[in-house]
Amino acid sequence: MLTAPVFLQLLRRGALVAALLLAACSDQKPAVKDGATAPVAVVLQTDWYAQPEHGGFYQAVAKGYYAQEGLAVEIRPGANMNMIPQLVATRRVNFAVGALERMFIERSIGIPLVSLFPYFQHDPQCVLFHKESGIKTLSDLNGREVMFQAGLVYNEFLTKALKLDLHLLPMDWSLTRFMQDPQFVQQCFLTSEPLVVRRAGIDAGVIPMSESGFDPYRHVYTTEAEVTENPEVVRKFIRASLRGWQDFMTGDPTPAFTLIMQSNPQQTLPLMQEILAEMKRYNLTDGDVSKGEKLGQYNKARIRKMLTQLQDISLLRNPVTMDAGVAFAMLPPELVIDTEAASKATP
Repeated sequence: MLTAPVFLQLLRRGALVAALLLAACSDQKPAVKDGATAPVAVVLQTDWYAQPEHGGFYQAVAKGYYAQEGLAVEIRPGANMNMIPQLVATRRVNFAVGALERMFIERSIGIPLVSLFPYFQHDPQCVLFHKESGIKTLSDLNGREVMFQAGLVYNEFLTKALKLDLHLLPMDWSLTRFMQDPQFVQQCFLTSEPLVVRRAGIDAGVIPMSESGFDPYRHVYTTEAEVTENPEVVRKFIRASLRGWQDFMTGDPTPAFTLIMQSNPQQTLPLMQEILAEMKRYNLTDGDVSKGEKLGQYNKARIRKMLTQLQDISLLRNPVTMDAGVAFAMLPPELVIDTEAASKATP
């Protein structure tokens, strides 16, 4: 069992703090400026190679939604997820995508990152297993070997909060062992690995990690300084991004697909169409509309619960506050709700 996520251990050793101290003498990217007549150049750093799971951002570039807001947005794909918060914190990039819980862990050690908006209402991380294994719920993982990514907060939650005895194997980003062993279990993305094993004729099942009771958002974040110094640029970026996501999910995704294939030739049109269908099937961007969820919406009650859970499993070194960590003022009022406060106010 992991005693702490790898990324947290790295941060505790001061790697990111040191990078912040060195930023002043580095080749950091200059902060964008409001009010410029020329398009404002900003960089969005993603956490993987170009893929439909980032399609709304590519759609906003391809359809000119960022340009209409006076922004020239460069999307930089990348797979070194542990380094991305450092790029944002030192302002080498303006915005990045990631997991909301990780950002709050980084805030707890003094890294001034702030969330802007969720692009997925629920995290697509899940558990992949062979149906013949007899696994039905996450509790059935107790005592089993599972291949999970090091540093995944879900590992800590499953072992500490749910008290599951997991024999963790290091993630090798391959499906080879899964294909060969009907008892093998591994982490996956709802929209990725299950499609591959399905094509191979394997009768596999998935359980979303959110069914554990730990249910964070996937979001876009930046620095406190970016929000303070360039609020209009931030608002424009949010507005155009959400417009891109709405168009990508409900309109013709071809413009985004074209840019994605140019950046990542491994993404073929049939594959991307299949991934998009899975994104719609699991309502990743809109969430559960029967519960009032929608694209770009934050529910303060969910974030509050997540922070309590992180505190309970000792992943927050110092106290953090929700209002300091999320730039709610940057969002339209209809995209910020609090079901807990609303229920208390109801007679």
